[in-house]
Order: sequence, then structure tokens, then C-alpha cells
Amino acid sequence: MTWKHLILTSAVLLLLMSAVALAAAWWAWQNLAARVVLQEQDVQIRLPKELAIEAEVSRKVQVQVDQTVPLRVPIKQDLDIALKQTVPMTVSIDTVVPIRLTVPVKQVIEVDQVIELDTQVQTRVWGIAMTLPIQGKVPVKASVPIDLNIPIEHDLPVALVRTAQVTMQAPLRAHIDTVIETRVPIRQALAVPLMAPVSARLTFPQPTVAAGLNLMDLTIPFNAVTLGWRETGAH
Repeated sequence: MTWKHLILTSAVLLLLMSAVALAAAWWAWQNLAARVVLQEQDVQIRLPKELAIEAEVSRKVQVQVDQTVPLRVPIKQDLDIALKQTVPMTVSIDTVVPIRLTVPVKQVIEVDQVIELDTQVQTRVWGIAMTLPIQGKVPVKASVPIDLNIPIEHDLPVALVRTAQVTMQAPLRAHIDTVIETRVPIRQALAVPLMAPVSARLTFPQPTVAAGLNLMDLTIPFNAVTLGWRETGAH
């Protein structure tokens, strides 16, 4: 065996050892982890600006309500309305009233007029019957007493419109089919049960907060470890 063979054999062994070391290092890098135990010390925790959370509330939430709520109430039903008081109503009457009566008339009629005559009168003059024409104006003044009973039989039509006070004996039945729109003011505290998870967003006014670390046992995979210079005074 010459020196060339020794050099070649040494190079092959060196390459094989390097390959084995690289394979072992790669396996350790992928499968092994570094275990770090941190003792009591002060730490600074950086918080995000905001954080979305979802929580479940097991108790009722007290909510102060102070607003006016619009409502639409549909009403479809029959109502019996009892009216105890008298109701003013306009009554229209169109009928015929029969009148059957006797009217006594006792009166003295004063007659003062001039009667024009143009007629013929049968008379006798010296026992001779003859017809005499009479023309002229005869003044008549007299008091004529009248004592009569005048029967009246007449159908009198009556048509009138007037206001009357009507008392309802039976309840008034009405059918209501309408929608009432109203606004109801609500000003009170309500206990509201939450049946579903509540979505919320937390905001942090301070970006970092101070905290105390009691004991922490960390297991860090090798592929998450980076190497750097050790700071002076670090423990």
C-alpha cells in the first residue's frame, strides 16, 4: 500500500464521517428540541392593538333602555260595546200624519163692504107680476155671529230633521280590522338573557405591560433556534 492509497482512503473515510455527521445533525435538527427552564424574573409582554374575542355570558345582562320604540299592532276582532249613556243622534222623519178632528168655531164676523148688484127681481106691482132689473151698489154693514163645528179629515205630510237623545238598550257590536301605529317610550332597566355567544373586540391602551415570570419550562425545536452573540451581563 502506497502513500497515495493512504491519502485516498483517508479522504473517503473523512467524507463518510462528514456525511454521517451531517445526517445525524439533520436528524437532530428535525426531531430533537432544546429544553430551557426560566427562573423567576420580570418580563415585558407586548400586547396587540386590538383583539377579537367571543365569549359566552351565563347571567342576564342589565341594560338601561331610554328610547322610543315604533310599534305596528294589527287588530282583527269583534267587539261588544255597551253604551250606558244617552247618545245624541240626528233623526230624519219623513211620514204622513192623519188628522181627524172637529174644530168648533164661535165668532162674530163684522161685515162692512159694498155689494154690486146686477140682477133681476120677480115682484108684483099693483097685482101685476113683472121682472125688474136691479143694478147698483149696496153698502152692507152688519155683525154676523157664527157658531159652527167644522170637521177636519186630512193626511198631513211631515218631513223634518232634528237631534234626539237615544239610549242604546243592546250592546253595539263592531268589527275592527285595522293596524294601529304608535310610538312607545321605554325608560327602564331590563334584564336581557343572552342565548348566543357574544362577539367583542378588546383594545389595549398600553402596547406593553410588566409581568412577573414565576417558572417556565420551555421546549424549543432546533429548527426554531437561531444563534447569536451573547449579550454582556445576560444570565
